[in-house]
Amino acid sequence: MHASRDRFAALAAEREVLLREVNHRVGNSLQIIASLLHLQANSSAQEDVKAALTNAMGRVAAVAQVHRRLYTSHDLKSVLLNLYLDALLEDLRRSAEGNRMSRLTLKADSIEIDPDRAVAIGIIVNELVMNAVKYAYPDGAGPIHVELAAEGEDLVLSIADDGVGLNGKSDPRSTGMGQRIVTAMASKLEASVDRDPAHAGTRIVLRFRRVNKPAAKSNFASAN
Repeated sequence: MHASRDRFAALAAEREVLLREVNHRVGNSLQIIASLLHLQANSSAQEDVKAALTNAMGRVAAVAQVHRRLYTSHDLKSVLLNLYLDALLEDLRRSAEGNRMSRLTLKADSIEIDPDRAVAIGIIVNELVMNAVKYAYPDGAGPIHVELAAEGEDLVLSIADDGVGLNGKSDPRSTGMGQRIVTAMASKLEASVDRDPAHAGTRIVLRFRRVNKPAAKSNFASAN
């Protein structure tokens, strides 16, 4: 009896070590891909190609960060969102040209969530931050604020800027890919997505539960 229990514990420990190693290798591989996309973006002379590669890099980096967090986590079934988002935004700062993201801030509660939902949240944050970088401040750079808070059973995520808001013009080169990605990830989270009409610039607010609930309607339309 004791021998069987000890063997089961040993197998469970070995499985956990293997899972950590897999997450470490996947995270490293994705980070290498993100770095290659960054190098390719920097070498491109075409602004639309540069923008597309930079966006792709951010999406890959968002997924890579989840795997890197799982590798260092005590619990392979959950991710601490505040640490994950902090690392993700630091990746975005490092990848940005000049000082366009120097005023990118994060205010986040310590919240645990499963890895799949963490990936969706990271991709949404990446898309909306990049959207703000491209469109909020046509004459330069300005603050972009990411906030995550728990409100009862709900989680509330917001990405805000103090830029031109709805009066700004959409980039004619935009394909709408960012909007489609945000909508798809919001659907995965079963989240509502709304603009804050009281905010002077643009503030997008997502509300969803820690665990899935019946799907909510979205009335979000992005400039991206």
